[in-house]
Amino acid sequence: MQLRKLDMGKAWTQATGLIGANRDLVGVLAGVFLFLPVFVLMMALLSSGIDFSPQGGEPNPERIAAQINALLVANWWSLLLVLIGQLCASIAILSLLGDPGRPTVREVLQNLPRLLLPVLGAQLLIGLITQLPSLLAGLLPELAEALVSFLLLPVTLYLTIKFSLAIAVIVLGSQRNPIEALRRSWQLTKANSFRLFGFFLMLTLLFMVIALILLLVVGLVFAALGDRVALFGNAAFFALMLTVFYTISYALTVAIYRQLSQPVPDGDADLFE
Repeated sequence: MQLRKLDMGKAWTQATGLIGANRDLVGVLAGVFLFLPVFVLMMALLSSGIDFSPQGGEPNPERIAAQINALLVANWWSLLLVLIGQLCASIAILSLLGDPGRPTVREVLQNLPRLLLPVLGAQLLIGLITQLPSLLAGLLPELAEALVSFLLLPVTLYLTIKFSLAIAVIVLGSQRNPIEALRRSWQLTKANSFRLFGFFLMLTLLFMVIALILLLVVGLVFAALGDRVALFGNAAFFALMLTVFYTISYALTVAIYRQLSQPVPDGDADLFE
């Protein structure tokens, strides 16, 4: 079987073009399903009074993590809101950007009920499969667990890349069986796994660096305006950054799926990829 070589430059150009051509509709969907739920969650976290450096000492990561976990359990509804929002956003934005029929927001929203369960099933399967190595490592003694988890990290990343197109297969490929969607994603990413991994790793690292720099600058500005402004401002800015990241990721998924799902013309296959 001939395999298509992925052109990441073309995928990036197509993704940004799709967002630009549909920026108003994408902005509405991303704002409702991504920004608002994340903003609510961040407000709960930032207003909780987490003690990052008790008694003026060095921050204790375990103590901070325990406080955040307790807070998430206490505010489970906001975390659930974020998860549902992310689920709906993935369906809505993929449908809007990937459907050649150029659906309206109303048509996209009408598709949500019939796609929610297949997409949820696929995400649960992906989470189970990709986290299975870590779950198995958790059965080992503490030192062995850390070592095995580190060694199995490439496996987890590889599986994540292999199943990265499963949601697009369901939303754009009319495949309602989550297992078949995972199988199809595995097929589509064949011979392009390392290229996809390198690209998404570079994109994630670049986004994290830019986000950290902007968060520091914006945080200083908000802090100078008072505690209340800082609370709302930091929560809104963090939610905005995550919204932008997810939106770009969905647009890239559409562009990548379009490339890899097209038949390969004779003579275009790269046998060494």
